[in-house]
Amino acid sequence: MRMPLLTRTLLSLAFACIAALAPRAHAVGSEAGAISLTFGPSARGEAMGGLFVTEANDYAARWSNPGGLAFVERGVVGTMYTKLVPSLADDVYFMYGGWVVPTKNIGTVQLDLTYLSYGKSEATDETGQSQGTFTSYELSPAASLGFKFLPNLGIGVSVKYVRIDLAPANVLRDQLGAGSGSGSSWAFDLGALYRRSRFRLGAVVNNLGPDITFIDQEQSDPLPRSLRLGGMFDIVQSPVSQFRVGVEYERSLVRWERRPVYHVGGEFVYLNAFALRAGYLNDDEGAVRGIAAGFGFTWNRATFEYANVPQAADLDRVNRLALWLRY
Repeated sequence: MRMPLLTRTLLSLAFACIAALAPRAHAVGSEAGAISLTFGPSARGEAMGGLFVTEANDYAARWSNPGGLAFVERGVVGTMYTKLVPSLADDVYFMYGGWVVPTKNIGTVQLDLTYLSYGKSEATDETGQSQGTFTSYELSPAASLGFKFLPNLGIGVSVKYVRIDLAPANVLRDQLGAGSGSGSSWAFDLGALYRRSRFRLGAVVNNLGPDITFIDQEQSDPLPRSLRLGGMFDIVQSPVSQFRVGVEYERSLVRWERRPVYHVGGEFVYLNAFALRAGYLNDDEGAVRGIAAGFGFTWNRATFEYANVPQAADLDRVNRLALWLRY
């Protein structure tokens, strides 16, 4: 048996979780736990409709494709922030920070941290008496390595730990008094990126690892395991301007019969200083369809990026803000 009768606090918490889980095209993980692992932290990729696997060259390179780290030749540090349900709650948000360090001998290393806040809730007992407040969150540090297997082929691996803390043990229990509102697991990603002239092909398998358990093994949730395949072609490539278009295919490895998610998008860059991006994503089963758009501005070594992306039909669009530095 799962949990006793939920108090209004836990109902509110469940609502906040559902609202936060729905928002994105990465609904291929909506039947799994650790949903924070599915939010794309690259504002650039989000603005192009969710194109990631071929454009792994910034502060979120390892999330986009750990194989892309092999081609990053300068250090990068950056962060991204977004509110997930701004019309409902200010304290439900997603943050990501990444640090990329090329080395001379083993390839390129990345360290990063993912944080998803479900906000603050008030705990009450069966009589409605307040038992104080608590904060619910997901936290995931990761370490990655990418190297050139061949001159045009990069291979990479990421190892991550994820902890989910929904509620203190005395607030969330099953009817036998066992378990808690916290769980943890570990996982790894495998990625490959092939680059030749104006063309790139990428593939990533995400979140391979044991299920995450809160109460007992029978009530565990799978991690949001998925497969992503994509291609990108630079139609224009000159010192003055660049124009590229790409497609990406995303498939759940948790429930194979789930319909795949399709992404298509492009980017125009002028003088390597200003970029305009747009794309379209289609997730029929997750009810997420629409146009994404954004821009980027680079001055000296610093880059600011903005993306506006669609969510499920009953939720407002959200903004992604990113700031990163190449050194």
